[in-house]
Amino acid sequence: MRLNPFAVMREEFDGTGFVFTAENNQVMTLNAAGVAVWKALARGASETEIVQALLDRFSAVTAEQAEADVHRFLDKLREKSLLAES
Repeated sequence: MRLNPFAVMREEFDGTGFVFTAENNQVMTLNAAGVAVWKALARGASETEIVQALLDRFSAVTAEQAEADVHRFLDKLREKSLLAES
């Protein structure tokens, strides 16, 4: 998986963020988990590694919830042309 090279993520002071895509002028807001996933994708992490990163960072999240949330978020990124399979 690779992020759209034309998309820019900006993290805000409170841990949330947003992604701006210049090619279509779209903005997507991210919560703290979304920012963590984006950063992991930028490092080249696999889906399994991203799930583990969320489990390590957010203690109240179950493995099943993390897997479902990551899968749903990655699908949303693909729908918005922010993520492509490499």
